[in-house]
Amino acid sequence: MKMYILDLGRMYVDESSFVAGIHGGTYRNQNPVAQWIPFPVLAVLVETADGYVLFDTGCHIREADLPDGYDTPSPFFSSEEQTIAPQLARIGVKPEDVHTIVISHLHCDHAGYLYLFKGADVYVADKELTQAMRLYALRGFGPGPYKAPDFEAFLAADLNWKLIPEGRLETCVAPGVKAISIGSGHTFSMTALYVELPKSGNFLFAADALYRPENLGPPPRIPGLIFDSIGFVNSANLLADYAQEHDAKIIFGHYQPQFDELLHAPEFYE
Repeated sequence: MKMYILDLGRMYVDESSFVAGIHGGTYRNQNPVAQWIPFPVLAVLVETADGYVLFDTGCHIREADLPDGYDTPSPFFSSEEQTIAPQLARIGVKPEDVHTIVISHLHCDHAGYLYLFKGADVYVADKELTQAMRLYALRGFGPGPYKAPDFEAFLAADLNWKLIPEGRLETCVAPGVKAISIGSGHTFSMTALYVELPKSGNFLFAADALYRPENLGPPPRIPGLIFDSIGFVNSANLLADYAQEHDAKIIFGHYQPQFDELLHAPEFYE
């Protein structure tokens, strides 16, 4: 059993989007300077006895196109070589070799290349898919992180969705690999990935349910970029308890210092 962490590029954001009020003003410092920070876009590939499991697919390269005069709170920087197919190719895997996908949520930096995996079972929270698709149908995305071209590609690919019902904590997708349903918070409903490795130990990939350590706490600190603040705190506590019960290392969704310390494909954990 092997686990590969794929480097799919970088985005940048005001740090207060990840930890609300982290640079808030005070009497002595009434106009603090905002901190513009990088964060990784990543995916995880697990080689199991039943085949490959992929967690998330990264951001489509079109999102790296920043025309003159265009502004965004979270620009994406990448190259074709950092997209999912070339990253998989570095370890000798093609998209058609992957038969199981777990999607943390359907924002563009996590589901941008999902359409490539037409033959795979795609595990996603029921509420995440149905509510995001409702927004798409009502043309309600606006400038946010759900992107209409991604959803058009999902539909054109006729993906094999496997919906995780609300209230089911664990869904075993392969030996030693579970999708963990953690409910609303960052989005309508988030899914984490739990991996048990015989030599390297257990890992819990939190995706955007926990951007970075401050979100975990204790106590959990909510981000500035959020859908459901109470749900976010509940999911943070759920992940903390799950990691403790399973002696698992939490991998934060967008924390550059931790990401830089991890092994990146073609290196692997086992």
